[in-house]
Amino acid sequence: MTDDKRKESLKFFVYIVESPSAPDMYHGRSEGALVARAIDLDGIPSATRIVINKEALSAALNIGLPDVMKQFAERFPIIHLSAHGSGQGIQLSNGDTLSWYELRQMITPINLNLGGFLLLCMSACKGYSACQMAMQTDNSPDPYFAMVGNFGTPTWADTAVAYSAFYHLLSKGHSIPNAVEGMKAACGDSQWIVETAEDAKKGYLEYLQKIEPSQVQQALESTTDAANLPPSAKALERSIS
Repeated sequence: MTDDKRKESLKFFVYIVESPSAPDMYHGRSEGALVARAIDLDGIPSATRIVINKEALSAALNIGLPDVMKQFAERFPIIHLSAHGSGQGIQLSNGDTLSWYELRQMITPINLNLGGFLLLCMSACKGYSACQMAMQTDNSPDPYFAMVGNFGTPTWADTAVAYSAFYHLLSKGHSIPNAVEGMKAACGDSQWIVETAEDAKKGYLEYLQKIEPSQVQQALESTTDAANLPPSAKALERSIS
């Protein structure tokens, strides 16, 4: 890459917030460590916070992120959230479940402070379901500018390889959509997608006009059938109630 091209590349750091399950910790599975080592080869800074419950997650987002931003003042933060998930939300290490509404409440202030340009990278089964955070019928602030996630049930290996490729391509100056295409090719999973909050909200409003109100909640509460998933899949160990 030429010097001119590098100047055009997005200067960012990756803030990895990881909440492994008890089996993950026992088996030494840590996606954050793998991604951090991979992107370090590209000179991309990162910081990792392990969170075991809602209090720790709140501290990582409200205290930890601003502290790390001071260290990389010339770079834009990307939040990389790694956890087990379903269509309803994510599960933290201690078994606490966090609905998309609860996560929205945590990250919306961050997006506002970033001028509406937060890039949220979801590393979880059904991570694309995080787009529900943007599905508001009023003029509430958006929780993010764009979100990257997976429609399906990627394994730990899938997500680590995919996001390593994604951040590598971003650092080379590729657009977010092009980087998503690259991550699909890298991990062999075509179910990765990027969507802006604006598009998610627009699609939701159009959806509401075509469906009976009684069907909406049922449609949004799709869950992952963990019984049919491999042990390495990043799905919830139990359903969110």
